[in-house]
Amino acid sequence: MTEFLAYPFFQRALLAGGLTALLCGALSFFVVLRRLAFVGSGVAHAAFGGVAVATLAGLPPGLGGLVASLAVAAATARAAESADVTEDTAVGVFTVAAMAAGVVALGFVKTNVDLFGLMFGNILTVNSSDLLILAAATAGVLLALAFFFRPLLLASVDEEGARAAGVHTGGMRLLVLALIAVAVVVALKVVGILLVSALLVLPGATARLLANRWPGFLAISIVVALVSVLGGLILSVALDVAPGAAIILLGAALFVGALVFAQVRRA
Repeated sequence: MTEFLAYPFFQRALLAGGLTALLCGALSFFVVLRRLAFVGSGVAHAAFGGVAVATLAGLPPGLGGLVASLAVAAATARAAESADVTEDTAVGVFTVAAMAAGVVALGFVKTNVDLFGLMFGNILTVNSSDLLILAAATAGVLLALAFFFRPLLLASVDEEGARAAGVHTGGMRLLVLALIAVAVVVALKVVGILLVSALLVLPGATARLLANRWPGFLAISIVVALVSVLGGLILSVALDVAPGAAIILLGAALFVGALVFAQVRRA
């Protein structure tokens, strides 16, 4: 196992995993607070449509995925401002439209598309340019979260109170959804479209079982994400299984362990 640490591709994979864990662990705090689990999944699946359309047009797939994810996030935030439409309903409508466009586009694509890598990721193929993009995205998202942390936290815990305090809750909703869209696209190569939404939910869900106050909640969420991604990557090599699946299964195991611990502690 230790010989893998000497390989540059594995070193890049560990670095990519650490950056993705920091990104998703911090965002998972807000995803769980705002109950955006389904929204994260919807934005991830919308990226599929963008990737397919970009491939058909001869454009970078990642750019297509980002545009589609941001478009769905913006449309969802806009629709959710209406009292008659919830975020879950809005993202459900826009996601299926984006995925349908992707399916149609794939029917016209003449080149080979790595659908398995798209769906489940392939962290072991991360290159230097991928790392630069991931590092820039992680830094940008974390800076945005730090700068807007107080209004984001207030709007996530008590939207009515935040509005009364002068917080632009619609803007905070759009910001969270846009940051989720960015995280989804840059994490696709690590865990893929089908599993990236789980990486945005499991760390925060686990942390909420173990912490009563937000500082601990946030810190544990990031730690759980790091353990899940880096531990899952190591397990995937040791057991010769798909890295994305190993990452999410380890995250799910940590959640179950935290659930059992919380129940025992309350007993």
